[in-house]
Amino acid sequence: MKYGMNLLLWTGELIDSLIPILDKLKSFGFDGVEIPIFNTELDYAAWGKQLDAIGLERTAVTVRNVDDNPICPDAAVRRKGIEGNKRMLDCCAAAGVQTVVGPYHSALGHFTGSGRTNDEWKWGIDSMRETAEYAAKVGVLLGIEPLNRFEVYFLNTQADAAEFCRQVGHPSCRMMYDTF
Repeated sequence: MKYGMNLLLWTGELIDSLIPILDKLKSFGFDGVEIPIFNTELDYAAWGKQLDAIGLERTAVTVRNVDDNPICPDAAVRRKGIEGNKRMLDCCAAAGVQTVVGPYHSALGHFTGSGRTNDEWKWGIDSMRETAEYAAKVGVLLGIEPLNRFEVYFLNTQADAAEFCRQVGHPSCRMMYDTF
């Protein structure tokens, strides 16, 4: 068993002031950290080298928003979501991230006022399949994360997330079981 710490406890972005904290986490016996990837403009390769030097493995977490929602009725917005996921995966690869988790299947905190539609399900499957194909190319595993009904409306149960991953049908697309 390995132990990791989510860096969102300190910040939503990798910043130099984290380095002493990372050193301390390693000295406490942590094996790795979960890095936030919300800003794709950072030098993730440099952060990967820094984490290698400290001896910490890494996973990552990210989200999609209304402007790049992979299940939006607007095809241009869905495309932005897929492209955002691909940029995020490039950052993961540069940083040496093995697995990325989070609600990047749909917009976090966005609600339509009704339940998920069949069209949204299809758009989500199609978007995630393209994302999974790219994840395989860059060597990162996807961990789809269902969240409670106060955070998203698209995937709220473990059963829905499992079915979603089955329908995506790609070995790079798995799910994260978050007990909240």
